[in-house]
Amino acid sequence: MNYINTFREVYQYDDPLESLKPYVETFIKPYIPQSLQPYEIISNNLHTLLFGLSLYTTLFQLSKIFLFFNPQITKALKNEKNKLDCCVRIVSFIQAIIICFLGIPVFNNKYLNIDHVFATTPYSKFYTSMALSYFIWDTIISTIYVKYFGVGFLIHGIVSTIVFTIAVEYKFIQYYSAIFLLFEISTPFLDIRWVGLKFNVLSENVKLINNIILILIFFFIRICWGWYQVFRLGIDLYDAKNEANFTTIGAIIILSCNFILDILNVFWFSKMMTVAIETLKGMLGFKVKTDESKIKLM
Repeated sequence: MNYINTFREVYQYDDPLESLKPYVETFIKPYIPQSLQPYEIISNNLHTLLFGLSLYTTLFQLSKIFLFFNPQITKALKNEKNKLDCCVRIVSFIQAIIICFLGIPVFNNKYLNIDHVFATTPYSKFYTSMALSYFIWDTIISTIYVKYFGVGFLIHGIVSTIVFTIAVEYKFIQYYSAIFLLFEISTPFLDIRWVGLKFNVLSENVKLINNIILILIFFFIRICWGWYQVFRLGIDLYDAKNEANFTTIGAIIILSCNFILDILNVFWFSKMMTVAIETLKGMLGFKVKTDESKIKLM
């Protein structure tokens, strides 16, 4: 707990990747068109964006190498889709832990609490840029492999990228960044569930406990918390509508995108409940009409 408090205090304001800026300025920015350099993403956040993209791309490639040198795991995965799915889930698992931990200094931040719409700090810019880098990577992967992962994942990636691009570029609603990224806390449990389905390494009790935790977190965080925070966000945006640096189009896009994400969460939760009900019926000895393996979850 002391470590968490220290981490929170140290990074209430400062950018932990500030030391990378001079290298980006020297070796990368000269090759970027002058017309793009004034943009906030390029001028102040490119170092974080490149770091995040490099991190997630490296993790993805390392996961492929890991599978290559572990033929028993590869054999159990059976086909190309499952292999890719495994690699993507390794990245998403690590990313979820990273982004939830990095969000600690953003919650109840004394600088961001001053103004929920326009307040920023070097750390909040770093945090939103790290999230943006993942969603850009996720959108690229979802586009390349859309035939394996479906349109739902692609929509999620595109919508999230749009929201965080606006947040970074216009220095907008960064107070809410960690609030909505708390959705990612459900991802590790979703990935553990996938492991339990693909490999015989988890006991039935562990699977059951993990599934219960997943459903509870998904419902209370992604749906209850998510819809409530969108309502709060709407009120804050409405109150700020007359400010000089308010972007009406940006606000409409952000609210629309968050609404789309909330609808997707309800859709995915309904599929979870379908699986849960059919699994429970099977445990109680009733006839199961739905083949769980045919129901695609997130």
